[in-house]
Amino acid sequence: MTRKWFTSDLHFKHKNIVSFSKRGVDTTAEEHDAWMQQLWNETVAPGDLVYHLGDFCFNAKHKVVADILEKLNGQKIMIKGNHCKDDTYHSLLKDGLIVSYQDYKEVKIGATKVCLFHYPISSWNGQGRGSWHLHGHSHGNFQDTKGKMLDVGVDNYYNMYGIHGFFTEDQIAMHMGNQAIYVGDHHKIIEE
Repeated sequence: MTRKWFTSDLHFKHKNIVSFSKRGVDTTAEEHDAWMQQLWNETVAPGDLVYHLGDFCFNAKHKVVADILEKLNGQKIMIKGNHCKDDTYHSLLKDGLIVSYQDYKEVKIGATKVCLFHYPISSWNGQGRGSWHLHGHSHGNFQDTKGKMLDVGVDNYYNMYGIHGFFTEDQIAMHMGNQAIYVGDHHKIIEE
C-alpha cells in the first residue's frame, strides 16, 4: 500500500542547519546530509509519495539536487520554498526525478481538503469549512497559529515527538482533530 508523507525544510547542503536547529542531537554538520538521506530512506518506501513543502536543498544547482534526489525512495511532489530555484526544479521535473513542482497545491487527506504552501498563512481556501493548511519555512518556531494549520517540517516533528521524522496522514489528522476552526477574514465558519 502506498503511504503518503509530509515534510519540509530538509536543507540538504546547508552547512549551518545543524547549529540553527535541534538536528545536532542526532547528527553533525559534516554528517547531516548522510543522516538526512538515511532518515528519508528508512521512512519512505520506494512506492510511497512524499510531499516536500519547500527548501529541500540549500544549493540550487541542478546536478547537486539531482544527485540527492536519485538516492531517495519514493515519488516526490515538491512545493516551492524560498531557497528553491524554478529553473532547477523544472529541469528535475523534465528528468523525471520529481512528480510535480508548484507554489501551492491542494490535496485531500481522507475527505478533508488540505492546502499545501511553503509559508504559514492565516487565511486559506475552505478554512471556514474545516480545511487544513500544511506549511514549512519556520523550522518549528512559528507558534502563533490559529485554526487547523501545521508546520510539517522535520524540525517541528522533533518539537512534537522528540525525534526527527516525517508526518503521516494519521498524525496530521490527529493533530487537526484537536484544533478548532478559525477564520480570520470575512468568511464564516460553515458546519457541513
